[in-house]
Order: sequence, then structure tokens, then C-alpha cells
Amino acid sequence: MKNAKKILIVVFAVSFGLFCLLFPVEVRNGAGEGLNRCITVIIPSLYAMMTASAILLDSGAISVVGRWISPVTKGLFGLNGELAAIFFFSLVAGYPVGAKMIYTLYTNGRLPKRMAEILSGLCYGSGTAFIFGCVAPTVEIGRLILLSNIAAEFLILLILSPYFRRTPIEEKSRSIAVNGNILTKSVSSSGRALGEMCLCVIIFAVFAEMAEYCGLSRVFGCDLYKAVLDVTAINDISADIAVKSALVSFGGVCVFFQISAIFRGKLSILPLVIMRSFAAVSSFFICRILQPYFIVGDVQAFAAGQKLYRESSPVPSVMLIIMTGVVVAEMAKIHKIKPAE
Repeated sequence: MKNAKKILIVVFAVSFGLFCLLFPVEVRNGAGEGLNRCITVIIPSLYAMMTASAILLDSGAISVVGRWISPVTKGLFGLNGELAAIFFFSLVAGYPVGAKMIYTLYTNGRLPKRMAEILSGLCYGSGTAFIFGCVAPTVEIGRLILLSNIAAEFLILLILSPYFRRTPIEEKSRSIAVNGNILTKSVSSSGRALGEMCLCVIIFAVFAEMAEYCGLSRVFGCDLYKAVLDVTAINDISADIAVKSALVSFGGVCVFFQISAIFRGKLSILPLVIMRSFAAVSSFFICRILQPYFIVGDVQAFAAGQKLYRESSPVPSVMLIIMTGVVVAEMAKIHKIKPAE
């Protein structure tokens, strides 16, 4: 089994390398499309949330809020207030934000490994900015997809509640403390994580171009694989609302690799993949049930290639990247570490 896995990896790596060497135009197009998604979608929708999540954790704000809601969340779900607050925040923050917060608690010794792996699959949401700005052509459809995704998350939470009751996590009492170092550290860590995510998006865009060249659309009879590989390509496929709701809830292979990069091999993403697959199926059927209450009349499938987000100047995102690079470099000097670490 291990040998077969190694052979498969080698075959894929060689095939991908040959494609990059023999088809430079396709590679350029794919990389350009991936870079465009990073600048126009990923950075604007995630940077602020990732920085805010780091500030909320490091300042102790999440712990304080957690103490307020802990009696309710423990009674309903068996989850302490701090973890419940992270769950609620992750529903609207963006795919890797919840996993990044959970990983921070794990590396600080406040979560056991198994619990952290399970919570990384639960604290997972596409974010309102992505749904309303990049997926849904109307507010009504956006609300439907968002509600279907949130309902699927709460279904998973209810299923896992017996496990959380059997494995209680002690809350750490903290007071809120905010200073300049916390802000700088949060910007620096979020910038590095976002850079790794954007690299994953670009690589997967090239891989999608390779898959398209090899005729996977003809093999599968549809182009859903594009969004399964990278959810930011969801506007390149034709699908109805329920299918797109499922794809948004699933997140895609690219998001899994982004979270794997955040985990740096210390946590397994297998529980996350299993839970996201279940969430996608749940979101599909929930969306089907709720659709008549949100959408009146027949709804046509989303048109492939339709850009639902507004094209804007890339200059703000580029300037943000430059400023983040400066912050990361200064933090590296202060702590005497390499920027890549």
C-alpha cells in the first residue's frame, strides 16, 4: 500500500512537471487565473478575518466571551465557551480561519491532538464575503447558501456533542490585553499563512488547467471537478444552487492543502475531509428543502464562466502584500528568525 502511494505520487509529480515543461501557455494561463483569484478574492475576503482571529485569540477576547456563553454552550452542545466562540466566528470568517485558531490552541497545549483534528473539521466556513461577493448572484441566493451551510455545521455539532460531553476541555481564565506587539504579530502570522494559501491556489489553478487539457470534463461529463479541486473556481462551472451550496460547504481539495500547510504535519486532515464530505451532502439536501422559501419560481443553473464578484484594481491587494512583507521582515529581525519559518 505504501509503495503504491509512493508510485502514485511520483507518477503525478512527473506528469505535472512534464505538463509545465511542454505546455507553457496553458501553465501561464492557469497560474495567471490563480493569481487573479488570490488578488481579487482570497486576499480581500480573508486577510482581515485572519488577522482579527489572531488578535481575538492573543488578546484573550475569545476567552472572555467564552466565559459568558459557556453555561449555555456546555448545556446544549457539551462544548466550552471558548471553543463555541471559535465555532461561531468560523462560520462567517472564511475557510482556514477556524482551523488556524484551533491549531493555535493546540500548539499552546490547550487542546489534545484528537480534539483539535475533530474541531478543525467543525470550525469551518466559507465566510459571508466569499458567498455574497463571489458565489451568489443575488442576496436571496446568498442567504439560502449561507443558511444551508450553517445548518449543516450545526447538524455536525449536534452529532458530535456526546463526544464533547465525554471529553471536556478546561477553560483558561484570561483578561483582555491589547498592545502593539499583538497587532504586529497577528499581521505577520496572517500574512505568512495567506501567502502559503495563495501559492496553493496558484498550483491548483495550473493543475485544473492540466486536467482540462487531458479532457476530464469529457470523462466525467461535467466540469464539477474544477470546484472540487478549488472552490474559488466555482464560477467556472455550471450547477444549480443546491450543488453549489454543497461545494461551498465542502471547500475543495485546495482548501484542505491550505489547512494542511497551516498544520505543518502536526495534525491529520483526514477527520476534516470526512466531516466536510458529510457537510456537503447535508448542505445539499438542506438547500433543496429551504429553496422554495427563499426563491420563487424556477431557478436556472449558474452559468459557467460568469464572474459574480466585482473586478477592482489589484493595487490595494498588492500594496497590502508589500506592507505585510515589511512587517514580517521586521518581526524576523526582532525575534532573530528567518521569515520563512
